[in-house]
Amino acid sequence: MKNTADRVIGVIANALQLDEAEIVILKDTSGYKKLRKWTSARHAEIMVALEDEFGLTIDETSIPRLVDVSRIVDYIDANAR
Repeated sequence: MKNTADRVIGVIANALQLDEAEIVILKDTSGYKKLRKWTSARHAEIMVALEDEFGLTIDETSIPRLVDVSRIVDYIDANAR
């Protein structure tokens, strides 16, 4: 079974249609800053995809802070049912 981080990376990679090189960048804690594909509009798509994948509702006040894999994983681990 995949851990939370692997699932998050998979959701983001799918939403942004990342190639292998971009997935490596994504795994870096500051990777989102280096991915031109991660725009504000795409950020909203990622949040919806994460809600679907993990069966949760992300608090709208948290969305702006969920900008890298580690922050997203921490949020999901703290709020998953």
